[in-house]
Amino acid sequence: MRCSVWVLFVACLVATLGHSNQGDPDATANDNRTAAGVRNGDTLVLRLVAMQATWRINGEKDPGFRVLAFAEQGKAPTIPGPLVRVRAGTPIVATVRNPLPDTLIVTGLGPRGDGVPDSLRILPGASGEARFQAGTAGTYFYRGFTSQRVTLGTAPLRQAQLGTIASQFVGAFIVDSAGPIPEDRVMVLTTLVDAPPGGARDRHGVPSREFSAINGKAWPYSERLTYALGDSIRWRILNAAITPHPMHLHGFYFRIDSRGIADAPGAAARRATQADRDSVLAPEDREMAVTETLPPGSTRSIVWSPDRPGGWIFHCHLTTHMAKMPPIAHQDSTQFPSHAHHDDPDRHTLNGMSGLITAVTVTGPAPSETPWRPTKRLQLYIQSDSSTADSSRRFGYVLARGAEPRRDSVEYPGPVLILTRGEPTTIEVVNRSGEPSAVHWHGIEIDSYYDGAVGWSGTPGVTGRTSPAIRSGSRFEVRLTPKRAGTFMYHTHFDEIRQQFGGLVGGLIVLEPGERRDPAHDLLFLISDGVPRRAFINGSLDPAPIELRVGDRYRIRLADIAVFFPNPLVRIVNDSGPVTWRPLAKDGFPLPASRIRPQPAQTNLASGETADFELVPDRPGELLLHVGPPNQPPIGTARLRVVPR
Repeated sequence: MRCSVWVLFVACLVATLGHSNQGDPDATANDNRTAAGVRNGDTLVLRLVAMQATWRINGEKDPGFRVLAFAEQGKAPTIPGPLVRVRAGTPIVATVRNPLPDTLIVTGLGPRGDGVPDSLRILPGASGEARFQAGTAGTYFYRGFTSQRVTLGTAPLRQAQLGTIASQFVGAFIVDSAGPIPEDRVMVLTTLVDAPPGGARDRHGVPSREFSAINGKAWPYSERLTYALGDSIRWRILNAAITPHPMHLHGFYFRIDSRGIADAPGAAARRATQADRDSVLAPEDREMAVTETLPPGSTRSIVWSPDRPGGWIFHCHLTTHMAKMPPIAHQDSTQFPSHAHHDDPDRHTLNGMSGLITAVTVTGPAPSETPWRPTKRLQLYIQSDSSTADSSRRFGYVLARGAEPRRDSVEYPGPVLILTRGEPTTIEVVNRSGEPSAVHWHGIEIDSYYDGAVGWSGTPGVTGRTSPAIRSGSRFEVRLTPKRAGTFMYHTHFDEIRQQFGGLVGGLIVLEPGERRDPAHDLLFLISDGVPRRAFINGSLDPAPIELRVGDRYRIRLADIAVFFPNPLVRIVNDSGPVTWRPLAKDGFPLPASRIRPQPAQTNLASGETADFELVPDRPGELLLHVGPPNQPPIGTARLRVVPR
């Protein structure tokens, strides 16, 4: 069943709307907790069927999309497809029946971890069979797509970006090693694009009508997970979409145990022999992160353990993948809502967000109440200086520096907040913007109530309260004691398309006790985007040059809050190419010693990620900090002028 042809993987459907035709089954959301197939001795027998189905991504009462999906023979179709889970070395007999009026290509039903893609080509009305032994332990996909246009009922599916239709033809294939199997959860991320030809964008310039799901459902219909304090939580995450997904966990770090790649779209021929590998990281190489980017077709295994109770969310950090979507029922509605909801703002996470989000409740006793005696106090204002001539509203954070700021003053990005590890700090947030808002302290290990996911953050089962919206004219006291020094961010987590693009973003630095920041040698570059579609570095399209000295040591802090360019390459170059820097930290957490070594000054930095580097210029001249898509001209540049000592 080996195939030497490099098969492109597309796990995204460009579809038409509508209810299923009479007789079309509804696809069931698959939580990936039950393995498919039956045992015949030591052999797993798996029988799959490709079929047309209705996908109600937003709950059973919402209109559905017509899609193609896999089902076990005799059962309802599922999204994602039935879970294949076996131990390494297990014999497998897999058959796939294709009742569709087009040729079906299925990849991934073969030995895993050997770097050689496998495929079945199944003619209309025929079946295909694969016999193999499960290979190397790891996290993998199987997937399918049709080679031509397929008609679902009376509505033709429009062609996907790469010229094929994959729909929701994707499932998880987990190969376990010998020994005890740890309890874990498998999350498959899928996306469906439903847009008129030409690629509609909303008034902010963001792509519209892109519907994303975790295990077959979009938030708030996706599964909600419950754990106890101290649990060892293991997740396997598979990105079956054609776009990167920077997945961000509120409130906690997670450890990355393995990274896998598959035959993703656009992969070069030189990567063909690396396809479908899951690289388990050595203990000394495992990183800690609060945001991890999954390129298309990639997988991750992560582990984390909560030490604070409350409500937390895990979501894609691209605003367009977790903001409130246009209504499914009206395909001509291609605008993100001008406001996220029209009811109780104190339930924003539940009624004002959607897409790639799953919620976590951590149970356990709340810490005993102790008198709060902050040694540092800050006052942060949420303000707006918009005029009636603005096409989109402008917002900004302003830090009180003595006197109250003017009501129409804004800063973009917000001021860099400087905190100290272990220092109890109160930040009083004062909202004078004219509409409700909230602040998320990105990467900070904070008590849930102050985390900023309105209506979910908090401990309703313990204290009976969740984090409220900060209404216009009101104040909200945030209490935090930073646990570690590093580079972080703060940003709105309310009406995100409107307020984040409007300017409510800022950088945050936590120093060691007794340390003072030297802005001349401690340089923060915050990457953001705004309206119209542009890239900013520290709030500017043309930032003023920064002067460096030969031989001095500089800490380069990078923080990415942008959305339009989800995984840009950030590099520092001179006239002959990238210079050299030394990585120090990721998401505010020190890197493993094996990673802290001189290397070319370039890194991919996705939305929601921060990274620290040490730079020592070795000769005078001009350095350019470029931000942009790999192998394309930069979309943002900052100039660094190196002068002699």
